[in-house]
Parts: sequence; structure tokens; C-alpha cells
Amino acid sequence: MLDVLRNIEYRSGKEGLLFFICDVVGNGKIGFRDAEIIYSHTPGKHYLSIKDVVSYCIAFDWIQETDNVFSLSPFLLPLINDKQKLNEALIKSTIEKLFAEKILASNMFFYDAIQCCYAFKNELFPLFLSSVRNVLISQGFLIQQREYQGTRLYIAPVYDTLVAKHCKARQKQLSLESLKKQLENKELAGEKAELFVLSYEKKRIGQPLCENIKRISEVDVAAGYDIVSFHSSESQMPNRFIEVKAISSSGFYWSRNEYEIAKLKGEAYYLYLVELGRIDELDYSPEMIQNPAINVMETDDWFVESQSYFIKRV
Repeated sequence: MLDVLRNIEYRSGKEGLLFFICDVVGNGKIGFRDAEIIYSHTPGKHYLSIKDVVSYCIAFDWIQETDNVFSLSPFLLPLINDKQKLNEALIKSTIEKLFAEKILASNMFFYDAIQCCYAFKNELFPLFLSSVRNVLISQGFLIQQREYQGTRLYIAPVYDTLVAKHCKARQKQLSLESLKKQLENKELAGEKAELFVLSYEKKRIGQPLCENIKRISEVDVAAGYDIVSFHSSESQMPNRFIEVKAISSSGFYWSRNEYEIAKLKGEAYYLYLVELGRIDELDYSPEMIQNPAINVMETDDWFVESQSYFIKRV
């Protein structure tokens, strides 16, 4: 779409589009040359460029073209006898396409409390798509208002819901993408930290007991710890349950389930805090916190912050 719109100089607006869609193409088919002839013999329409209007309509999927013959897209056919509804459909289609192509974004809109409507940040809209903006003005989607600082564009109130729907959908998509990226990064960091601790523990305990040190987080994700190890090479059975945290300057997250398991395991439960930037140092050891249910949660050495609250009426 961008490549198509980048190269056009559509200088008309709503009336030119409606004339082309309703009176030139209509519910039939028409060739490029025939459309050009109609344009050239229509009073008041001589300024229209058939090439530009065709390119514009194709870019927004309003017409279909085969061998230089055009026909309307099926979703517009029922509307050609009601230009008001047709114009509204064209606006909705344009906004949907611009959001889909990431040309429009939620940061381009803000609520103007003085005017009691949403304003549009025209400076964030691509200059090469100014023809699209001008068409949206002619269609009544954008309203121009001259102010002492210049001309500002506002969204026609009737289209508030349309903009809100797409902004919300885009924000949700970005949130999901961001969350997915964060989870992927967290998973990679966690796996790297766990593998480091697994190797560290096997070296600490040594043969033959090290063969029984297991990274169980790959299978039992609800265990509340990642690695089963031993206090020493003299241990007769697993007695060190390790939750591994890849830490940063912002701290780390400890889940409710992990905390509850830590309380149950007591002195047998450990937090291993791993600085990933240091694991390649030959003498690096992770910070080990035994019984963190007491030595983290019930001391003044750590700042514990609740991230959310569950609230219900009593």
C-alpha cells in the first residue's frame, strides 16, 4: 500500500471518489480508457486524474482490477445508491487500513479537554501521505480548526468510537507483542541462569553424587524450585531445593507458589541469585540465600513490593 500511495498525486477529495465509484464504475465493469473518456466529458470533473483516483481506490481495496478493467469490491456494491453510507464505509476502510499498515497509531491522538473532542497530531502523520489526510478532511473524518498557533485537526465526534476501537486493538497487540518479547527474554535468561547453577552445583558436590543433581524445572514447572541438589558430598538424599533467579539492578520476581514452597522447605530451600553478566568469570559464585521465606521476607535487608492486589467486597 505504501508504495502505491507514495507515488500518487490525488488532488481531489470526497466528491471525486464518490463520482468515480458511483457514476463511473457503478455496479458493472469499465475499462481504463472508457473511464478516462467519461471523466474528460463530465462538466466540472476535468481536473480529476483517472490514473490517480484508480491508484487511490486500488490502494484501499475499493476496486478490483483485471486486465485494465475495473469493478467495485463486493463490500461497496450495496452502498452505491446511498452516498452518505458509502462515504462512511470509505472512511472506516481507510482508517482500518492505515492502522493495519501502522501508519496511524494511538500516540497520534489525544483528548483536548477545552474542545471536548479528540485532536489529531498532524505532525506525526507521514508527509508523503498528505493526500490521504486531505481526503479524510474532505470526507468529514478530520475537522480543521484555525487557532492562534495555527491550524489544528480534530476527529469528528461521530468517529470517536472508530478511532477508540483501533487504538485499543493496536495497544492490545503491542502489549501482547511486548509481553511475548519480555517472556521470551525472561525465559532465555532464566534458562541460562539455571544451566549455570546446574553446572556450578555439580562442580561443588563432585563425583559421584553430582550425577543425581537434577534440573527439574523443564518437567515440573509447578514445583516451586528449579534444581534439586545436596548440601554436601556427604548427603544421603537430596536436601537442597534451589530456585534460580537471573537478577538485575531492578531486582527479581518471586512467585506466590515459590514463596509458599520456601516456607514448607525451610532451611532446605535456597534462592540462587545469578548475575548473567558475570557467569563467564572463572571464580564467580551466585549469591545463595538459605531459607528466603525468613531471610528475605522477614528482614530489613530486602525491599519487597507487591505488584498487584486482589480485592473483593467483604
